[in-house]
Amino acid sequence: MSVQSRAERLTRVRAVQEKMRQLEEWRLGELVREEARLVDNERELLETLGSQSLMHGLFLEGKAAALRRNDLTLRETREREAAARERVRKAQATEKRVERAAGKAEAAERAEAERAELLLALEDHLAARAASFE
Repeated sequence: MSVQSRAERLTRVRAVQEKMRQLEEWRLGELVREEARLVDNERELLETLGSQSLMHGLFLEGKAAALRRNDLTLRETREREAAARERVRKAQATEKRVERAAGKAEAAERAEAERAELLLALEDHLAARAASFE
């Protein structure tokens, strides 16, 4: 089993968070399309109410019921859309936090590696210097 550094683990977590954000954005897009479809449906129903056909009165009750159902569905869709927007915002914030943490971990690992290299170089230099005095 390989030992992964903290930065590598955070990079993997960030990739997962990115996929989760993309999924939430896709769900939001579906809700936006559904809302547009419902608004178009409502517009079409309202346009048919203004027609002056002889049979117009026979379908008035059905059209009114369809408008009420459409309005209820539209309100529910808008509520789900607002919740989806909030989930997208939270997913973006989480992704950004993980990205910053991964960046800090990478910087810390680079600094630690540089520190180890400098200590090794210093030890080599001191060992060489001590050997020259002998």
